[in-house]
Amino acid sequence: MTEIHRVDDPQNRLRLFGAFRNIAYGLGYISSHGIFHRDTPLICGLTLTDRCNLHCRHCRIANRRKPDLTFTEATGAIDSFYDEGGRTLYLQGGEPLLWQDGQYNLEDIVRYSREKGFFTTIIYTNGTIPLNTSANAVFVSIDGLQVTNDLLRGPSFDKIMSNIRKSLHPSLYINYTINSLSKTDIEPFCAYIESIDQIRSVFFYFHTPYYGRDELYIAEKERHEILARLLKYKGQYKILNSRAGLISAMKNDWRRPLRICRVYENGTVFECCRHPGDPELCRDCGYLSYAEIDQTLKLKPSAVVNALRYF
Repeated sequence: MTEIHRVDDPQNRLRLFGAFRNIAYGLGYISSHGIFHRDTPLICGLTLTDRCNLHCRHCRIANRRKPDLTFTEATGAIDSFYDEGGRTLYLQGGEPLLWQDGQYNLEDIVRYSREKGFFTTIIYTNGTIPLNTSANAVFVSIDGLQVTNDLLRGPSFDKIMSNIRKSLHPSLYINYTINSLSKTDIEPFCAYIESIDQIRSVFFYFHTPYYGRDELYIAEKERHEILARLLKYKGQYKILNSRAGLISAMKNDWRRPLRICRVYENGTVFECCRHPGDPELCRDCGYLSYAEIDQTLKLKPSAVVNALRYF
């Protein structure tokens, strides 16, 4: 029997209100950015800790013994982002679910951002800690099937998938970074997660050579071939990247640096990423979520529809 959602149900009214609010904000933001060229932050990132319980092959930002943010510093950064106009917050590390300051844990940050007025709060996690949160969305990093993922991230795949299967969170996504090792697992991984109801879809990135081109880097010609396959797979599998975003990635033509995205880390606010202003790095950037944002601001239909689904 088809499920009927009553408009007078309080939860449905809240969902409808949220949807209309987000659409209104998005239209206002596009007008402000496109017509008046205002760089009001759209996406605001908060690095709570550099501690991580994994030692991934591609990562050099974790476990540098930098101090965790205090709760006061974290909420102060959230306040500043909000005052600048930001309404989407993502929480990252290290591993953000390890963050704690006395009696405060990550859920207190999520709660504070909601009460402050952020429309969407997102957690980026390695998935090795149970996925119990009231954040609007959770992105879990997995880079291939078990053998490949564990080669890149250490023995973690089984634990991650167990946490995903046990989770009741309604908006779980996978972040999959394509590199020279994980590239062969793309289609098998997409097929594997089709049967996992808890996962809404997979978002694909490319390995970005922040510290120089290494053995994980994929050159432009091969990237183009992989992106063409992803466009074909979109009709078969749960892939979050939009057609417009993938085509822009093939052309490598999205705007960089994307100054409307901010990251707060240890007292410093970075625009776009932690390594802004490097033309060669920008050209090799594989952070395809920024391609999505750029295409949404250009009102490409598939990117706009994707953004509405995601938020």
